[in-house]
Amino acid sequence: MIEVNKIYKTISGQHILKDISFTINKGDCVALIGPNGAGKTTLMSCLIGDKFVSKGEITIDKMPVTHASLKTKVAILPQENVAPQNLKVFELITFFQKIHKNSLSTEEIDALLGFSAEQKNQVTEKLSGGQRRLMSFVLTLIGQPSILFLDEPTASMDTSTRQRFWEIISQLKTKGVTIIYSSHYIEEVEHTADRILVLHHGQLLRDTTPHKMRSEEREKQFNIPIIYQKSIQKLEIIYDVKTSRDTITFMTKEPQKVFEYLQKLGCSIEDMEMLNKTLLNTLFDNTKEEK
Repeated sequence: MIEVNKIYKTISGQHILKDISFTINKGDCVALIGPNGAGKTTLMSCLIGDKFVSKGEITIDKMPVTHASLKTKVAILPQENVAPQNLKVFELITFFQKIHKNSLSTEEIDALLGFSAEQKNQVTEKLSGGQRRLMSFVLTLIGQPSILFLDEPTASMDTSTRQRFWEIISQLKTKGVTIIYSSHYIEEVEHTADRILVLHHGQLLRDTTPHKMRSEEREKQFNIPIIYQKSIQKLEIIYDVKTSRDTITFMTKEPQKVFEYLQKLGCSIEDMEMLNKTLLNTLFDNTKEEK
C-alpha cells in the first residue's frame, strides 16, 4: 500500500533522511520511534506530501502522495494542536460532517469522543489540552479514512485520555485502517504498534516488532548505595556508570557476577535495585534525555 523506495531528504546541504526504504501493508499499525532529531517528523512530512523528497520515491496505492484521489482516503493529525478557538465543539463536528461525503454519524462521533453535552457546547479554547488533542484526533476520523498519519498523537494528553486514544486505535485496527504514527511513549508503542521503524540520524536502523525488540538481548540496570562507588569501579563488566547524591547506577550484561561481587562487599539484597533494560527501553530513555 505505502512504498518508500531509497528516499533522501536534504535541507541546506544536510542529509535529514538517508537511503530509507520500507513497505507498509494495508491494516498495518506502524510506530516511528527514535530520539529527537532522528528524522521522524521529516519522514512523516514526506509521507503526507508536505515535503518533497530530494531523491527516491514514495507512493500510496501506486500513486504519488500528493495525488488528488488520496484526499478522501488519507487523514492527518499534525504535531501542533491547532483548532479554531471561537467555535464550539459541536459546531466543529457539524462542519467536518458536512465537508465529508461519507461521514460518521453524530452518535458514532459521540461514542468515540466521550464528551458530555456540556463539553460539546463549549468553545474549544475552554477544553483542556488533552481534550483538544482527543477532539482533533476524532475530527480526523469523521471522513472514515483508510490511512491515518498521526504525528505525536497523544502529546498533552493525560493518562485517561491517552488510554481512550489506545482504545480507539484498537477499534480502527479491527476495521483494517492503516495507521502510521510517531511517539515518545514506550507504553503507547507496546500497546498499539504491530511494527516499529527505528530512526536515528536520518537512517532506518530497524524494521521490527515490539515482541522481537523485547526478546532481544537484555541488559540489567543496577541501583546501589553510593558508598560502594569506589569498589564497584574496579569491575570491568559494568558500563554507563552514573552517580547521584546517594546512589550509583550502572549497566551490565553479566548480572550474576555483579550480584555475587556486591554480596562479597556486604551489599544486601535490600540495598540493590535491578531492572531489565531492552533495546526498546534504551531507545526511549535516550529520547527522554534528548528532549
